[in-house]
Amino acid sequence: MFSFGVCKLDDYLPDTRRPFGRSRARLRRNRISMQFLRTGADPSPLELSVFEDIVRVLPLGNRTYRTTWRGRFAALDPIVNGWLRRRHRRDAALQVCDWAASDCLTSMEWAASLFADFPNASLVASDLMLFLVELADADGTSVILDREGHPLQVVRPPFVVKLQPPESWWLLPVNRLVGMRALARFAARKPEIPKWWLDCDDETLSIPPFVARKLPLIHPQARSLAERDRRFSICRHSAFEPLEIPVDVIRTMNIFNRSYFSVERLMEGTRAVASSLRTGGCWIVGRTVDATQNTVSVLEKTDRGFRVLERINGGSEIEDLALAHIAD
Repeated sequence: MFSFGVCKLDDYLPDTRRPFGRSRARLRRNRISMQFLRTGADPSPLELSVFEDIVRVLPLGNRTYRTTWRGRFAALDPIVNGWLRRRHRRDAALQVCDWAASDCLTSMEWAASLFADFPNASLVASDLMLFLVELADADGTSVILDREGHPLQVVRPPFVVKLQPPESWWLLPVNRLVGMRALARFAARKPEIPKWWLDCDDETLSIPPFVARKLPLIHPQARSLAERDRRFSICRHSAFEPLEIPVDVIRTMNIFNRSYFSVERLMEGTRAVASSLRTGGCWIVGRTVDATQNTVSVLEKTDRGFRVLERINGGSEIEDLALAHIAD
């Protein structure tokens, strides 16, 4: 058996009038070409919808997911903003960071309400993975990689083959074979993507016989806000690295998860947050459970470590690790 993927926007919307239309749509949902992450300057509602569908189920080679969606923290943002209003004047120039912000769409949504309450505030959204890399061959085949070089998808129209995790041999053997052949050609030619290109603003690079292109992982509307409003910015940053200059508020949602990292690694993240906050600063840490509920701890940095200010839906699963941190 095999399944074609979505290589053209016209194929994105399921045609339920066709026989087995709904089943075909389900098979294709996780096989949308990541090339659609590259949108036009003024993306259409359909382009935005496809972008968000890709990001919602996007796996990376390090076993984490970019999973996010519009309105994910709609219930959380008013609670956090209310707590900030009780502690800060409206004219306060709060410096806020949203770490591991994925496509930065939820950062943009938070910025809208935050700036309404604190017009002089600034919000920096950051993530370690700001784009994917497409290596396009002359025969029309593309291999899509994350920044670390892990293959995520093969696009060979009409096939779109997912690689993380690989297609099933028994369910879709043709797709699995298409993916294996493309990866074999890719490995035989051993293209090397230079680090200087990954760190610069150039969008394309010739690596014969391939052409490398960057596929943005930042939501088009978030990129647009960053261009229009200097209070909102986006940068590359690891949630395990401290900032050079401490800030007032840091949010880390759905990154410091026990299912992702060891206790030792989570403690590294805790130390990075502690070093990046001013005394009296606020850390918002938690995760989304069952796509409907955010379990969050609001912590304050003190001279001795962290203390709990508020628990939302029971608090964060790493609250105990945060409270075990002792200030240097």
